[in-house]
Amino acid sequence: MWFKKIFVALTKQERIAFLAAAAGAVVSFAVVMGIVIAQVTTAIPAAGGQYTEGMVGQPEYVNPVLASSETDLSLVKLVYQNLSDIADSITPSPDMKTWTVRLKDNLHWQDGAQLTADDVIFTVQSIENPDANSPLYQMWQGVTANRESELEVQFTLTAPYAFFGTNLQNLYILPKHIFADAAPANWRLSDYNLEPIGSGPYRFVSYNKDSDGFISSYGLSAWNGTSGAHPLIQNLDFKFFNDENALVKSFNAGQVDGFGNASPEDIALIARPYQIFSWRTAGYYAVFFNQSKNIALQDPAVREALSAAIDRNALIDASFGNGGNVQKAVPDYGPIPPDAPYYASTQPPASSTGADFAASLLDNAGWTTSSSSAWRAKTIKGTSIPLAINLLVPQIGFLQKTASALQSAWQGIGAQVNITTDSAGDIVANAIKNRDYEALVFGNVLGPSSDLYSFWDSSQRFYPGLNLAIYDSSRVDSLIETARGMSGSSTTAADFAQAQADITADYPAVFLYSPDYLYVAGTNVYGVATDSLLIDPSDLFRSETGWYLNTARVLK
Repeated sequence: MWFKKIFVALTKQERIAFLAAAAGAVVSFAVVMGIVIAQVTTAIPAAGGQYTEGMVGQPEYVNPVLASSETDLSLVKLVYQNLSDIADSITPSPDMKTWTVRLKDNLHWQDGAQLTADDVIFTVQSIENPDANSPLYQMWQGVTANRESELEVQFTLTAPYAFFGTNLQNLYILPKHIFADAAPANWRLSDYNLEPIGSGPYRFVSYNKDSDGFISSYGLSAWNGTSGAHPLIQNLDFKFFNDENALVKSFNAGQVDGFGNASPEDIALIARPYQIFSWRTAGYYAVFFNQSKNIALQDPAVREALSAAIDRNALIDASFGNGGNVQKAVPDYGPIPPDAPYYASTQPPASSTGADFAASLLDNAGWTTSSSSAWRAKTIKGTSIPLAINLLVPQIGFLQKTASALQSAWQGIGAQVNITTDSAGDIVANAIKNRDYEALVFGNVLGPSSDLYSFWDSSQRFYPGLNLAIYDSSRVDSLIETARGMSGSSTTAADFAQAQADITADYPAVFLYSPDYLYVAGTNVYGVATDSLLIDPSDLFRSETGWYLNTARVLK
């Protein structure tokens, strides 16, 4: 009451001054309190929130035994757990032929059933069953899984394999009680492929299907019953699209919070605040030579000259664009890309690169031009052999740009280059299967162990092997096979280093670059760690439990 009397007694100007002073005092108090709170507390990640991931494609088989697409594999790594998540220990025998896995206690599936060694054995036996048609079938041949106890499994190999631990760590476990009663040949018809029951950090909630059958969205929620790290983002939703343009439009409209596999073209279309995260990968692209299809490519001087003529940094700019501050790829000179396990540099000295050096190699080897042609040729056994190369390239934007840059560089040193394009699927099904190409622009993705066997051992020269250069070296075979059959990092590193040096010196391919994986997100997500090598794009979600949207303040 007294305050009101005093306030009424004031003149109009005095009231205004008084109110202004009072407002200033309130603001000052709030600022001071904010400073004090900031000094004595710290922000920490807090659980909660909803995050929407955008992807091109749609899920089909959210099933560890059947998954092959990036979409399916991403969802598998959120809903299910791998063996390293649920193992208390993984122990190899001295001869690397027997591996014993002990599971953690009190493991459960999301429906409450107990997870045991029987589930692990069932998963492996299902992969090995030809009727399941699992994409992991080849990887698990020659492996026998035996039950030692409810929580212990023993794996026996027909031959020592030092990197088998990686296979175990990346084995995602399928629930036996859900699938055991169905024939593996019928699994692709199961509702559980889209409504999975796993043991991972997220559990299935629902999905939406359009009238044409396209699955447009997929919902997951955090499951705190997992034995691994509990996720901070409570609801993780996926929106699916038919193409990149529709995905970017949805991101610009705020309907999607993030998306991966971002291309320079995608990034150029973004029209809202965003951040880019970049991961190094274990993949690389190269031009693989089939020397049996082209006499000129049988000359090591020609192959060396083609490699020396390429400015790889300029090639990366031409293929991916040089705008922005994000690294898009790194130059590659050998069969293990930079930052991958057991990488050893094979980069040639600057004096052994460039168009002039490449031209001198060809001159010295007898590949010369004439007054009638700008293209080089050489007389071999009385026949003039042109230095002409037919280059096969998948119909993928950045690879076609790569091919154009290669054509320009190689024609600059007198090699005629003809480019042929085809869909990636048709190249795999036809040209690669039949080794029907002279030179092929294609990529290899190494596993977590950088095992070179599938790509460079002579036993893998023909389908279904992946030795695209049809490379044959008994010494390299011995190095690769010794490295993968023995334990001991020093010996393995030395063997792999020598194998890389030998392969590079033979020039069976022109190694080009190792691309980075780019992920675009809004400015509201935190905790995205990019310090690990991304073996597969779906591995991005193995670290998703550390992402967060909310924070809380606690005393320091």
